[in-house]
Amino acid sequence: MASISSAIRPLRIGMFGGGTVGGGVYEIIMGRLGGSRVDSAPTQSNNNLRKCIIAKICVRDLAKPRSFHIDDDKTTLVSDYKSILDDKNIDLVVEVMGGTGLAKTVVLESLKKGKSVVTANKALIAEHLDEIKDAVQKAEGKAVFAYEAAVCGGIPIIQTLTGCFTGDIVHEVMGICNGTTNYMLGKMEAGTDYDEVLKEAQALGYAEADPTADVEGHDVRAKIAIIAKLAFGTTVPVDSIPCKGITEISSVDFEYAKLLGCTIKLVGTAARLSEFSEHDGALSVSVAPKVVPLSHLLASARGAGNAVTVKSANLGTTSYTGPGAGRFPTANSVVADICRVASGLVGSDPFPLESKIDIDNDYTSAFYIRVSFQDELGIIRKIGELAELSGVSICSVLQNPIKDRMMADFVITTEECKVSQIEALCKKIGNEPFAHREPIFMPMLSE
Repeated sequence: MASISSAIRPLRIGMFGGGTVGGGVYEIIMGRLGGSRVDSAPTQSNNNLRKCIIAKICVRDLAKPRSFHIDDDKTTLVSDYKSILDDKNIDLVVEVMGGTGLAKTVVLESLKKGKSVVTANKALIAEHLDEIKDAVQKAEGKAVFAYEAAVCGGIPIIQTLTGCFTGDIVHEVMGICNGTTNYMLGKMEAGTDYDEVLKEAQALGYAEADPTADVEGHDVRAKIAIIAKLAFGTTVPVDSIPCKGITEISSVDFEYAKLLGCTIKLVGTAARLSEFSEHDGALSVSVAPKVVPLSHLLASARGAGNAVTVKSANLGTTSYTGPGAGRFPTANSVVADICRVASGLVGSDPFPLESKIDIDNDYTSAFYIRVSFQDELGIIRKIGELAELSGVSICSVLQNPIKDRMMADFVITTEECKVSQIEALCKKIGNEPFAHREPIFMPMLSE
């Protein structure tokens, strides 16, 4: 008996971008899911799934060699974006070219024309979240918007947050959301210097020629803004999120982290602060390297892997791990969204939770502070005095044997206090004659 889908016209897709992720999407849709071949292998997709065909791919350079084979009988390469937007036979637009210029035009115009959109573009979503939501609502059900691949590559965290916590109350979401920096930090933990690790990451294709978005934390900032919206319902302007990357971290920080039974991870955090009772206060969203106990789930993310933990009222702490980047992990999330669109399983509201929680990014934590100094008498005493003036209680002092008295480091850890107090303390220490620079500080996670 023929499947129901055989009687339905195939879903015709116009894709923007023919790079790493676009190539993966094409190979899955046109190969494994049978868009181009009749001998495709079985998959987990529904037997009644509407057939999908990538009819057009828009690229900048038509002559550029591609890393995937294009079926010329089924797919046309174009360089004019309007040839997809104005094509009435295109049902779904897949945007995997990145950026926030042309990509914004493509996404908003597609929705306006009644074409559903699937995208992996976290920067676009984070910067124009409310505008996208408004465009979907104006489509009045004629078009939907899906974006699973925008956060954490192959981990289905978007579907999890929108579908699995409906009757729950989320208190906190923390995530290692950038595979490039996680790979680099892992290498630094093994003793390799930052500059050497960056060159290696670029050679392997993990880091771009301009690695700023990754190493300065901007990529994670966009992702945690999206997560904050899904978990708490409040739109957080990207530029308002405090963001520190990994450029100041060195191998000596891993030496001290090891003494503490910890490692270092770049973590995006969105959490409700506590005011009158637990988790009833303002929303705090930030990106920073954190000192993470080796027993913590986030410490287990290795290589380019990602990991997310969610604390909620009903479930307590749940965790999600998997590949955070790469051709097929990211493409798999894009294809999953395509299949949901084809099956009519994408909701009409891409950001279903709405709230207006106050934002307060002056969060509370224990902190790690590394002081680079020129050795002299009374340094510890002076820092203790400055800590008292800043309202900071010192928990411990760590120092490796001094090899060069003109250039040495030691670490202090603190009891819980506000990040603003630590910032004030580090400024005071940085002004002291023994300090080479303002100290580096990182929040410390508890076990």
